Amino acid sequence: MYSPILRNRQSEMLAIKHLSKEICKYIMPVFDIAAPTKSSDKITGVKYVERNLKRTEKIAEKFSAIFVDSSELGSTFRITNKTHPLVGAANSIASAGTLPIPVTGLHRDTEHQKAVSSILRRNKKELLCIRLDFTDIGTATLTFKGIQEYLSEKSIKSSNVYLLLDLQCLFGLDKNVVLKMIFRLFELLRKKKWAGIILGGYGIPDQLSSAVSTNDQLYLTRIEQEIFFDIVEFQLGSEIWFSDYTTLSPTVVELDWRLIQKVMAPKALYTLEDSWFVVRGGAFSRHPDGYDQYYSIAEQIVALDEYCGEDYCYGDQYIWECSQRTRNPGSPASWITACVNHHLTLTAETYAI
Repeated sequence: MYSPILRNRQSEMLAIKHLSKEICKYIMPVFDIAAPTKSSDKITGVKYVERNLKRTEKIAEKFSAIFVDSSELGSTFRITNKTHPLVGAANSIASAGTLPIPVTGLHRDTEHQKAVSSILRRNKKELLCIRLDFTDIGTATLTFKGIQEYLSEKSIKSSNVYLLLDLQCLFGLDKNVVLKMIFRLFELLRKKKWAGIILGGYGIPDQLSSAVSTNDQLYLTRIEQEIFFDIVEFQLGSEIWFSDYTTLSPTVVELDWRLIQKVMAPKALYTLEDSWFVVRGGAFSRHPDGYDQYYSIAEQIVALDEYCGEDYCYGDQYIWECSQRTRNPGSPASWITACVNHHLTLTAETYAI
């Protein structure tokens, strides 16, 4: 099984909308509710979140269950009727006939924990996901103790709990150091039976420009997948799933492309089995081809030996049509949709068990 960590923004939801039913059988996603921009006022922020929750409801039926989190939102943020956003997201997912599994952590605020309890009471299956960050994973003994205390306090069996080990940004880190840290925690986790262990992170730098210059291309290693392959044979006694952030760093925010095109350059991350092929163009406002640079980017992807072909998925068809110039070149948002759709399809096939 594959558990991609996604924001419920338009580009990502469209990528899921275009997934085949066959692929969705191997995906149990984590939806972390996207936060509005910091400059948004209260009313605009609420509208933004509620609009995204409606998008979530429209695609939720594709999956048997969805992990839902609200880690990006402030502790006091509420939607209409003073509803906690985590509850709102769970309601949207449940309305589609899909099981919402609430995500919490060892350091979440009281109101978040109350929202989790509320969702668990309504679910027939009291399934919970505890999300551990890099610091939690690095302090194995303290973290394992905290998990045990939390489950004891809530009277929840470990067999009803998924643990999401979110390694976060792994770009530039020593893989062996990270592996040693994970193994220390696994030695403790093997004492209990878990619903599942989900391990992931992202190997894309938070600022892509730190790795790839404009008007350039290169390959980036999918280090989070390498780490997963190295630990998957560990005799943990519980099923281990793969997770990642698809082709997006979680620091990416949803902005008005028209306002930032003076400094933004087109880019694409095309997922391969062990790496990403990354292409960047020049700033839209200064490059003579402007948005038409996407045609050249598409041509470079289609020329790869590893290109999956126009019939592989929606994303690959989109890229093919751009390479043939039979459609408009697209925008940053439409290319996010295409690249995420391709990534989800390829990665889900890898973990189709």
